Amino acid sequence: IVCGISNLLRHVHLAKLRLENYTGSLFSSRSSQRWNSASMAHLSYHWWITLGAIIAYTHGQQCNFQQQDCNCDENSNTCVFNLVIEQIQTFASYQVENNNIDNLDYQSRGKSGGTYYIDANGSLTNTIFSLSNRTGKCIKIQNEKFSDNNCSIPMTVDGKTFRSALTVNGLIPGPNLIVYEGQTIVAKVTNMLSSDTTSIHWHGMHQRNTPWMDGVGGLSHCPINPGTTFTYIFKASPSGTFWYHSHSGTQRTDGLFGALIVKEKVTPDFTNYFFQLSNDEFYLSLIDWQLQPSEDLFAQLEGSIGFFPGLPIGQIPQFGSQWRTYAADGSEVGPFPYWSGLINGRGRHANVSYSQSRLTIFNVDNGISSSGDVRYRFRMIGAQSLYAYRFSISDHKLTIIAMDGYLVQPMDVDYIIIHSGERYDFALKPKNRTEVGSKRDYLIRAETLEVDNTKSAPYTSLNHIVEAILHYGTNSDQPSSSMYSSIAQSYNLNCTRTSNCTVLNCPFVNYNLNYNISQCLKLTDLQLLLPTPDNELPAKPNQTIFFNFGFFGDGSSSAINGRNFMLPSMPPQTQGVSTTGKCQVGPGVSCSTSSTNCRCTHIVDIAESNAYVEFVFSAVGVGSVGNGGAGHPVHLHGHSFHVVDIGYGTYNSTTGIVNGTNSDISCTSDERCSSPGWANGVASSKDFNVTKYTIRKDTIIVPAGGYVRVWIVVDNPGYWFLHCHIEPHQMEGMAVVINELPSKQNCPPSELTLKCNDFNWNVDSFNAKVLNPQPCSTPTPSPPSPSSCDAVTPAGIATIALGVMCLKILTA
Repeated sequence: IVCGISNLLRHVHLAKLRLENYTGSLFSSRSSQRWNSASMAHLSYHWWITLGAIIAYTHGQQCNFQQQDCNCDENSNTCVFNLVIEQIQTFASYQVENNNIDNLDYQSRGKSGGTYYIDANGSLTNTIFSLSNRTGKCIKIQNEKFSDNNCSIPMTVDGKTFRSALTVNGLIPGPNLIVYEGQTIVAKVTNMLSSDTTSIHWHGMHQRNTPWMDGVGGLSHCPINPGTTFTYIFKASPSGTFWYHSHSGTQRTDGLFGALIVKEKVTPDFTNYFFQLSNDEFYLSLIDWQLQPSEDLFAQLEGSIGFFPGLPIGQIPQFGSQWRTYAADGSEVGPFPYWSGLINGRGRHANVSYSQSRLTIFNVDNGISSSGDVRYRFRMIGAQSLYAYRFSISDHKLTIIAMDGYLVQPMDVDYIIIHSGERYDFALKPKNRTEVGSKRDYLIRAETLEVDNTKSAPYTSLNHIVEAILHYGTNSDQPSSSMYSSIAQSYNLNCTRTSNCTVLNCPFVNYNLNYNISQCLKLTDLQLLLPTPDNELPAKPNQTIFFNFGFFGDGSSSAINGRNFMLPSMPPQTQGVSTTGKCQVGPGVSCSTSSTNCRCTHIVDIAESNAYVEFVFSAVGVGSVGNGGAGHPVHLHGHSFHVVDIGYGTYNSTTGIVNGTNSDISCTSDERCSSPGWANGVASSKDFNVTKYTIRKDTIIVPAGGYVRVWIVVDNPGYWFLHCHIEPHQMEGMAVVINELPSKQNCPPSELTLKCNDFNWNVDSFNAKVLNPQPCSTPTPSPPSPSSCDAVTPAGIATIALGVMCLKILTA
């Protein structure tokens, strides 16, 4: 409270003195005494600090333990979220001393707890002792909600898998952070893991002038050490559907992710397409869930040891399998076996009965369209480790309205293929009461692209799925788990030879005709709804940089241009970068073209003279087709890009199997394809222009044997990660760093350059950095001398009223 009063009154007093000096100079006969712009800036600074203290700390949003939706007030300038990372055991409930995340005593690990399972009646039941033989907390949970005795709700995931996992504020996935475009996000991330570091990447946020807030541990900033807190502050821009996730090791697919929704200030208008969006919307995340922690699986994958899903704990395996599966085009899908999937943290393993599972249920109103065509917006996030999903809803069309945050001209499809890192928004037209009748529940279904390729085409699906339910009704009349099975059996999309279905985002040219899918829509078949602003529209680039994604070296490990990426010894964005081990594209690289192994910190510099640049992402070269070849979801940090063209491999006309790479790309004679480029004459014949309605994305699937061309405006200085979003591929080294405009990169806060521990700064310091970016070679103007009470604490909120009174007195 003392700090709150001191800080507020100090800025009020300084603002008052500045104003007195300024008004006095206005009437002075000496023009030299008139205030310059710097003096006005100082005056503005102190008044805005005072106002900011009143606004920012009264509208901040604390995200409490197991609070699913954390909404920021639309009228607030600043949104404050506290996120705590913990390791838990699935199916376990933990005692929580305080559900206020701002109080670190809330932590659950090491406290009293209990373990649960879902019994044959669908009830959550304690597993350890009968209640009569045990006393204590967290041995009985009612209504499966955070209970009065402060016990967490168990994460039942797929109904089967009892394993360690990671949570954000006690949840898998973490809480939905919901803000508005242009607001300042303050995310205080506390690492409560026992020994592992962590970091949080804000997927899709451009981080303009704040590249050290991008959240790639070891690249953007030091990883967050156990027991420490790192405060991320950045602008919520652009608007759209985004997400946050760990960018340290394999933590993302162990549960460390959540939705980041940046709402438009004005609801998108689809009047020209004869529908409008409801105020109610839904957030839907997909993830493939594994039998054991992802780090263990990765160790087995990298060493080609094999997988042993039925092996008792601790037993030495005597047999195993490589478990490689393939898609309809013959490209590799899974180097380890599919286990289960989750929608919003819930799902069902194939060996679990429906009655012993928990599925996510989305409630819609069958009367919403009575006054016109009003549709629900679903924001879908692909958080998978490995598998692309083909998503659909029984007996419903999906109207695509946005991709990776950018609104598109609506188009109806039956399926959406979504890979890791991608986001798709679709509008769902609810059935009216007559259409619904007595059938109130419809299966939401996502299926991997895996097929049984041991038989002839058309190949049958391996039926690796994840499910949820669309329910016409409310929470009070939702279906019980005993009804899940009948809902699943009624799944229908009516894809027949006379009524074909349409799929968006196929990673190949088309399905075999026998699949009854008439059309695979490419992303380039769509157009933006709103024109791209002139300053974000690239003209024809004068530099093209090629990145080939493949498997090379003695171990056929994941690489870009034949190089396995390794993190530098220190974060280049905050501590500078050493040229030792740096490998660049082109002649004279440190990794020779004859080398079968190349592991280094792969950094590609963009020439500062370039205003626009073209990236070509390809998946060609040795092993790019046939067994071992794969498509790759490629994500670029710090940017969105305009998708100019998608090229595919060549296919067997009978089976649909990809049997050759696209001839537009040449790898010369280098098996590692370390210097890919256009084949002779291709560059001149492939002539494109970007229009204001050309599709924009930040994550895109590169088809096996093919390529993707994207154009980028070079306007965001920083070190930006470019990588395959399949987690095992990125972990093995399928990544590169883009060094953009190094002479203009905004110098990080001094606290980030000196040490790797707690980093806590405030909105005032952030604004000074963003509004006045300075490269490290240029001295940064010193801010006003800080006070020991520079930060207004939550306890100081109660003093705001007193501060306002003092403000009136001092300015009287």
